[in-house]
Amino acid sequence: GTLYFFTCYILTALLFPMRSRRIFSSVTPDLPLSLSSFTVCLWAKPVSVSNRTVLFSYGTKRNPYEIQLLLSGTRALFTVGGEAHLVEARGVVKGGGVWTHLCGAWSSEQGIASLWADGHRVAFTPGVAEGHMLPDGGSLQLGQMPGFEGGFDAKLAFAGKMTGVNMWDRVLTEEEISQLALQDGEGPAVQNSPTGYDCNNNVNMNNNSSSL
Repeated sequence: GTLYFFTCYILTALLFPMRSRRIFSSVTPDLPLSLSSFTVCLWAKPVSVSNRTVLFSYGTKRNPYEIQLLLSGTRALFTVGGEAHLVEARGVVKGGGVWTHLCGAWSSEQGIASLWADGHRVAFTPGVAEGHMLPDGGSLQLGQMPGFEGGFDAKLAFAGKMTGVNMWDRVLTEEEISQLALQDGEGPAVQNSPTGYDCNNNVNMNNNSSSL
């Protein structure tokens, strides 16, 4: 794929043409990711979904699996602090080239983690990484996830289109997430996202105003 350097604006759609260990987007947050709560949201239009397909991941060398937002068939999976802390929702991922809006939200205070699909909360689990602090200095990837040895696995790779990726340092309200899901792949309506991104992409870039 072509290598792009750009700031992630909400009108940018990332095209992952095939599952490959070489096709992914590395994101460098403008602010430190030392967080006790967060919400991450994105739009995804998968071409195909394997048993384990990565949308969004954040990890450090010590723990590559700090945040994972994954697809598995028609299921969405969300983990914080490690794979033992899992939130799962079945039957939420659409096929046939349809956009799906997904959010994962988590708070350290009570370890409450929730999954949202198309503006509706579809899974909720307490006691997920309770008291945990998300460490700074990690690597944030779209469409892939490094393991403990640092490499990528083509079996985990995302194929399709992705846009509207945003992260907040708080748990968004139900109303805010519902508003985000009304945009139909056009990007977020909630303003003041505290985390800006610079992206180093090994993916193709499309504009939402053209062909999605």
